[in-house]
Amino acid sequence: MSLARKITFFSTGLLILLMLIISVAIYLLFSQFSQQAELERSLNQAQSMAKQISEQNNVTDATQIFELAVVHDGVIRLISDDGLPYLQTTLNLSLLRELPSAYSLSEEMETIIHREEKYAAARTPVIWPNGSVLTLEYIERMNIHESTIQLLRIALFIASAAIIIPSYFAGRALSNIILNPIKNLIQTMEEIRQSGRFKKIAISKETKDELGQMSLTFNHMIDLLDQNYQKQQRFVSDASHELRTPLTVISSYAKLLKRWGKSKPEVLEEAIEAISSESLRMKGLTKQMLDLANGENSLVNEVEKVDLCQVIAETRKHFNQAYEREIEFEDQTDHSIYVLAEKEKIKQLLFILLENAVKYSEEKIDLMLTTKNKHAQFTVTDYGVGIAHQDKEHIFERFFRVDKARSRETGGSGLGLAIAKSIVNSHSGTIKVESELGVGTTFIVEIPLLERE
Repeated sequence: MSLARKITFFSTGLLILLMLIISVAIYLLFSQFSQQAELERSLNQAQSMAKQISEQNNVTDATQIFELAVVHDGVIRLISDDGLPYLQTTLNLSLLRELPSAYSLSEEMETIIHREEKYAAARTPVIWPNGSVLTLEYIERMNIHESTIQLLRIALFIASAAIIIPSYFAGRALSNIILNPIKNLIQTMEEIRQSGRFKKIAISKETKDELGQMSLTFNHMIDLLDQNYQKQQRFVSDASHELRTPLTVISSYAKLLKRWGKSKPEVLEEAIEAISSESLRMKGLTKQMLDLANGENSLVNEVEKVDLCQVIAETRKHFNQAYEREIEFEDQTDHSIYVLAEKEKIKQLLFILLENAVKYSEEKIDLMLTTKNKHAQFTVTDYGVGIAHQDKEHIFERFFRVDKARSRETGGSGLGLAIAKSIVNSHSGTIKVESELGVGTTFIVEIPLLERE
């Protein structure tokens, strides 16, 4: 059974149950009130006759008043203290014969069922002109009650049908309205599965209800998946392109070795040097790509309390020894600066930024450390060629190079700054660049400070 039918049947069934409970309650309450009204009316009739009879001074007048009272479908009786009828009048002889008589000195009301018909019976004491006390019994069929109850049954049935039938179709319409976005979602996912292409749900207008939010969330998810897929495709394409160059060089020198390596030592030396260099370059490129492929969340393994000033000083010292370049470090803090980070990753981040500065600048490099808005901030500034304005928003993308020819000469892969951004993001920090062509470039990194205990 479909979900739409389940919703329709459930809502309709629940409505039928509620209508049944309400109808039964109305029927029972009204029947009780109507029946009580009939009994009270019969008692009033009996009391009225008893009063008229008691006011008579002789038996003849009292008997005449009694005989003038006729009930169309009932019985009026005067019952003596021995339980036998003293006087009685009726148009229904069978009813007179079959109903037993009862003597009572108190007022009573009861419902009598005779041949599946309801009768209202009322008894009240009356003083006969000769001084004896009799019981006046007034019995009358509940015609008004029965006709009213019958009319009530019809009214409740019609009212219930008038509510349930439209409600059934309204339930179907409502289930379709509710399930249409779900059907569209299922259809879209099926089309994605069959075609292998991402597709969004068509939304006629934005709504703030849960179904509209579901469609919007699905479309946002598709956008994210499509972006990740495009990035993956671009990453694979770029990686293939980057690895093709060293493989081509290695293959070319291998062929050269095969042809001339045995007879020409200089060719052998050149080939070995080139193959070794390209192998190391390809190894580094592969390592960088694997670092990025692991994702930002896995870039930080075990964090610890890191003295940022000490790490910067150590990295600067090692870099000076490796590259023999002038790197000036300005510490604008008056105490140790601690962050919660992976120490080796912070060193790698600094090394990437310093190496980038060395590649594109012949001048000195400035390092500065300070604090800003509960963040540790350090900057790496070079005074080289700079970066064009249109390129600044792309420099953190994988394999992006400002100058491909120059990057090739300096050994750049286009992955360093992408890795730097991933490291910063994994430490809940930010990295941005300020640059001007012919003036230089400054990379600004901010990482949250470790709160003091």
